[in-house]
Amino acid sequence: MSKATPTSYRVIILHALLWGAFILLYFSTFVDLYQSRWENIDYTHAYIVLPVALFLAWLRRAEVKAVLGIAVSAADTARGLALIVLAALMFLLGTRMGFLMITTLSLVPMIFGIIFYRYNGRLARVLMFPILYLLLLVPPPLGILDAITLPMRHITSAAAAAILGTFLPVHREGMMIYIQDTQIFVGAPCSGFRSLVTMFALALVYVHVIRMEGARRLVLLASVVPLAMFGNMVRVVVLSLITCFFGKEAGEGFFHNFSGFVIFTIMMSGLLLVAKLIDVEAPDDA
Repeated sequence: MSKATPTSYRVIILHALLWGAFILLYFSTFVDLYQSRWENIDYTHAYIVLPVALFLAWLRRAEVKAVLGIAVSAADTARGLALIVLAALMFLLGTRMGFLMITTLSLVPMIFGIIFYRYNGRLARVLMFPILYLLLLVPPPLGILDAITLPMRHITSAAAAAILGTFLPVHREGMMIYIQDTQIFVGAPCSGFRSLVTMFALALVYVHVIRMEGARRLVLLASVVPLAMFGNMVRVVVLSLITCFFGKEAGEGFFHNFSGFVIFTIMMSGLLLVAKLIDVEAPDDA
């Protein structure tokens, strides 16, 4: 059994200090994200992104081990320094200006920069997907969110009103649905954006770990949009009926949360069905 040399200890300590400094730099950013930011903009899928990214990196542990011993080239060193400088400038700008989106976004070039500079480009390529997956942590600006969710809310309210109108007296004004004496407002949480982004995040992982041709991969990812929109529309219809016949408290209480879980489960089942229909085959190894 070989003993660790003083040089190997120095390397281990250097790596620990390097990643320790990285964690310290972004610690306050993650505190802000986990405590309030994601929750405030209904971006709660982001809570699972970091654990999933770490799991995906762990799945590639054999490939990581195989390339760790490769020497760092001058080109990799230059790329690494450039990315670290870019990430540092983004971090400083985001921190000074209060733009949490830019601060969080700097995480990706910073990780790539450290890997290029301290390890090698082969390792960066092996871990490319898990690192890029961290882009789903980035909270989009409210203006962009409104530009996405407002049309989704209009589509959902119009479709729900059309369905309800086939067997009930329904009147719609914008995102307000009137059923007899009951008023239902299709608010931001009812846009379906959270389900859409969560399904997309899970679908990305799915297509990454299975063997699939490029066209089939695009079909599967594209199917997320109609599935999420349809599932959200069904949920709004169901909650509208519950509110109409059992009262506002019933529609906003247990059934509101439980229906979200049920509909999301159905949508994910639909995604797996689409994968089956386009004949996706699982890989021989992970």
